[in-house]
Parts: sequence; C-alpha cells; structure tokens
Amino acid sequence: MKAIIKAISWLCFTFFCNAIYAQKLKTESIIYSYNRLPSSSLKGARNYQVNIEAAYETKNKQLLDDYHTQKKMAQSKFDKEMAAYSGLQKDANERYAKAITEYNKKKLGTKILEKSLLESGKPQPEIIAKPYLENIDPPRLQSSYDYQTLADTYIQLDGFQKEKENAIKILILLYGFDNTVPRNVSEEDSRLVFANGSSSTKKIISYHNEFSYRHPMAVKVYDPAGKEILSLTPPELNSYKIYKSPSSDRYTTVNSELLIKTNEEKILQENFKFLSNLLNDRYGYSSVKRTVNLYYIKNADDNYKDLTTAFNEASSGLLLLQQDELSAGVKLNKACALWISALKEADFNNKKSRINKEIAMGIYFNLLEAYYATGNVREGQINLEKINVMSMANEDRRIKLDYDIRFAELKKRQSLN
Repeated sequence: MKAIIKAISWLCFTFFCNAIYAQKLKTESIIYSYNRLPSSSLKGARNYQVNIEAAYETKNKQLLDDYHTQKKMAQSKFDKEMAAYSGLQKDANERYAKAITEYNKKKLGTKILEKSLLESGKPQPEIIAKPYLENIDPPRLQSSYDYQTLADTYIQLDGFQKEKENAIKILILLYGFDNTVPRNVSEEDSRLVFANGSSSTKKIISYHNEFSYRHPMAVKVYDPAGKEILSLTPPELNSYKIYKSPSSDRYTTVNSELLIKTNEEKILQENFKFLSNLLNDRYGYSSVKRTVNLYYIKNADDNYKDLTTAFNEASSGLLLLQQDELSAGVKLNKACALWISALKEADFNNKKSRINKEIAMGIYFNLLEAYYATGNVREGQINLEKINVMSMANEDRRIKLDYDIRFAELKKRQSLN
C-alpha cells in the first residue's frame, strides 16, 4: 500500500513539475514596421506622375448633348404650337359666334324639331386643346470627379517623389459604377425565448436592403521612356459584390438614390486604396506594419537570464527598426547571439533540460523573425533547414510554412533590387 501511495505521489510530483515547466514558454505580441522592397525593378526611376481617365465621360457628354437637343426641340415645338394656338382659338370662337347667331334666329318649333329629329341642339363652344411642353427626363450620368485631386489623395508611391523628370507614368482608368436596384429582403430565423422558467422557439422576421455592385478600374504603368510595363484590370474590382445593410425587425422604405450614392463614394475610395497597395507592392519602398509573437520565459529566474535579455533586446530592436536602424540592428544582433548560444545546449529528447525542444522551437522562431526584419535571407533559410529535421506540432508547422513563404518572397525581392 505504501509503495502504491509512493508511486502515485511520485507521478503527481512529476506531472506537477512538467505542468509548471510547460507554462514557462510564453509569447508576447509585438507590432513593428519594416521596409519592404518592391517586387518589380524600376532601377534609376525615383519620380512618378499619376493621371486618371474616366472612360464614361465621353458617354456622359453625349447623353447631355442629346438631352439638351431634345429639350430644345420640345421647347421649339411648344413655342410654335403656342403661337398657333391663339389663332386656332380665335377661329373657333368666331365659328361659335356665327353658329349661335343663326341658331337664335330660328323659330322655337324649328329648334324643337331639329333637336328631336336631327339630334342637334344649341351650338356649343369649340374647345381647342392648349399645347403643353413635353417633359424630357434628364439622363442618368456616371459620377464625375476632380480626377487630379483623386490622384493626389489616393495614389501615393512610397519612396518616390511626384516630379516630372525621369518619372514613371501611372494611368488609372475608371469604367463607372454599375449596380442593381436596391431591394428590401426579408429573412426568417428562429430564436430561443425564455419566459416563466420555460423556453420556446419563436420565429423572427428581419429585414435588410441589398444590391449588387462593381466599380471596375484598370491600371497602366509606363517607364520613363514611355514603354508600358504594366496593364492590369484587377478581377477584384471587376467582379460583382453584394452590399447588405444592417438587419432590422421592421420593414423600412429605402431612398435608393441616396443609398447608392453614399456607397458609391465609399467603394470608389476602397478601390483606389486597393490600387495604391497594388502599385506599392510592385514598385514602392513601403513601410509595412507587422504583428508577430516573440517567445520568452515567464517568471524566469537567473537560469534563463540570457533568454530574458535576448527577448528585451529583440523587442526594443524591432520597435526601433524604422526610427533608428543602426541602434535596432545592434540590439537585434545581440539578441540573435544570445539565442544562438542557447541553442548549442538544446536537448530535444529531455523535457527537463534548460533548452528543451519546446523552448528551442520558440528560439528558432525568434531568430527567424529577427532575420526577416533585417532582411538576412541567408541566415533565415539556414535556420529553416535546421527546423525541417524536427518533428513539429501543427501550429508550429503552420508558423514555419509562413516563414518559408516570407523568406522566398524576400529573396526574390532582393534579387530584383
């Protein structure tokens, strides 16, 4: 019995120790910014110009011209008919006056006989329809904008100046907002309702407004010599999307014109931001915000002083990366040296070792982030190869795959710049 109690006590102690140890490795979210190289080469060019053209402006002009022409024709027709109207009415009045005079000369018997047999009685005034001005509905035009202001506001190429000399030319083509007529949609849902200690299912009908839309745009880029280097109509902007308003339990009428106009402005801004991001990914030297988890030892005693120091140096180094690149590099190099030194004593088969497999994996991920932030592709890929021979949990494998992709992309960008 004592042996059993002793064995159970030992197992509990071992489990307790392992549980405490397993909690030592923690992560802290760090948000920092790094400089991203362009994915396409524009060697020698550091200036740019942006122009926006709306393909529908020509159609707008034609529709307006046709509208004004039709209005003039309608007005001209109305004026002619009005000019003739007074004469026609005068003639009708004279005919009536003559007819009534002749009628009044007739004897009473004759009048009664004519009314009875010929169904003709006292003459009536002739009414001449008054001309009316035909209403010409104004055309539905695509929205026009101050295109230069749009270009200056939304298209900014990071690392470039808006100068004409030796500049790349960016041309944005707008094809116009396209949408279906907004409609009110009802949806039936079931909700669990509690009352008087019991529950029941209640059918709820909610309403929302929706319409389909798209705002197609294209982008062209020309190098300083005038050669076209990009011509793209992003499918993300050419495909229809669905707008849905917030749901309500009451049916409400919608001002379709206002709803469309309000969302058209928002969608225009979103599309320009999309194109700006696309252009900066290809050609810009952009500051990119990144959120990452750095690994550290919680409540670390002197046994993990080196890892605590490395974590603190790396955290401040990442945050300083854009404000003071030199100081940031010193801090990150110090952190990497401490992590590399700690990995030399790693024992993947002993959970109780100071640097066991779990802690070693966290250190490797820290190293990968430091190398990625500083653009050190060589060391990053060396460490990825070391991790490849280790068995990993699914989450670790996902993180490692993300770094595989990032370093491959970074290597490609560096080769083009």
